[in-house]
Amino acid sequence: MMHVPSIRRSAEASVVETPAVEAVATSASQSVTAKDGWFVRLIGGGKTNAGVNVNEHLALNLPAVYAAINRIANPIATFPFRVMKPTSSGGMQEAKDHPLYGLLGTRPNEFMSGRTHRKTLMGHALRWGNGYNEIERNSDGQAVGLWPLMPDRTAPHRENGDLFYRTTIDGQQFRIEHSDVLHIMDQSFNGYVGISPIAVARQAIGMALAMEEFGGKFFANDMKSGGFLMHPGKLGVAAKSNIRGANGETRAAPENPSAALEKQGGLDNAHRVKVLEEGMKWVQTTIPPEDAQFLGSREFQIAEVARMYDVPLIMLQSHQGTTTWGSGIEQLMIGFVMQTIAPWVSAIESECNWKLFTEEERRAGYVVKMNMNALLRGDMAARKDFYSTLFGIGAYSPNRILDLEDEDGIGPDGDHHFVQAGFIPISRAIAGETAAPPVPATRTEETDR
Repeated sequence: MMHVPSIRRSAEASVVETPAVEAVATSASQSVTAKDGWFVRLIGGGKTNAGVNVNEHLALNLPAVYAAINRIANPIATFPFRVMKPTSSGGMQEAKDHPLYGLLGTRPNEFMSGRTHRKTLMGHALRWGNGYNEIERNSDGQAVGLWPLMPDRTAPHRENGDLFYRTTIDGQQFRIEHSDVLHIMDQSFNGYVGISPIAVARQAIGMALAMEEFGGKFFANDMKSGGFLMHPGKLGVAAKSNIRGANGETRAAPENPSAALEKQGGLDNAHRVKVLEEGMKWVQTTIPPEDAQFLGSREFQIAEVARMYDVPLIMLQSHQGTTTWGSGIEQLMIGFVMQTIAPWVSAIESECNWKLFTEEERRAGYVVKMNMNALLRGDMAARKDFYSTLFGIGAYSPNRILDLEDEDGIGPDGDHHFVQAGFIPISRAIAGETAAPPVPATRTEETDR
């Protein structure tokens, strides 16, 4: 079980309350029997109209859901995650003096890498609608670590105007102050508890899972889904017993295994000779999958998952239809970054900026930044254009570009910024100089004369 190093445990830890029940205090009222209500989700999700159970754990069995979560979580997990502070010149630089520096992006706790930690946080937020981290602090109140909390065992609670969290670990419940919990969420009814996308779309996911199950059973039964046995006359007592079992069970009599209906299909019995007694004939009654639009329905459910997570359909390896943004994949990817990735990055940054710093540090301008430029790492042409543009307007110095490319700098001269007026330093352009200073003449025989 995940260790949570809180230094403030409440005496109320002995109180046993279920987080899902706890959340009712801060969410819309629902009936205990509501199909999509908190109680049904608490006991495992309940069956959907398609006849299968759906909850935040079971939803991952659907490849489209797994892929959609990966598409969002992977880039966020790879962005450089740094603590920054203002410089005297009005810019920003890494806050190497902060205890969280070097830990936030590389090792938020002793058991997890930065990538694993952020992907876990996003996985929780994308399934349960809530990603929780307890903030570990030193004696000065500064954040020095982050520890994930299970979203199905953690919930906010309001009491006498105060907001705090309760979480259950190894069967014991703990109270954690609101300021010590990093809470990442998207949509919410009340601003305290996020809405689970899985709970909202459980009927669509249930239909997709039902089709997965149907497809598996279809192939397990020789690609035949059902039918009936036709007999030319009336079955006697002995014949019925052979088919149904001596006591009317829905299986064949053990003493006559050749009549077992279950043994007439399945991969292990494919291509074997089937024996039907007393002139019975097998009549198939089911509609072929192609007539039932089985494959088309499965593709539609993938599109439903894509809509649910705002992920372009083509990113889920589906090639149905056409792109909906711009004229091609490039515009579609730009739209994905702007509409899907950027809002999550903003949610993480805003929560971190408020919770990870003391009041004094916030006044000093300390912030957390996730560098989305990491998306350009695999595109050399895009990086070249990006650097050329920022260098040409004096925004980036040569050393800054080399640093972003993990290359050695070129010394103090590489810290100068240039603009396109013969590429002279900005300080000289401001002074009205439009050309480089004349080079001092060297002594020659001509100058000596």
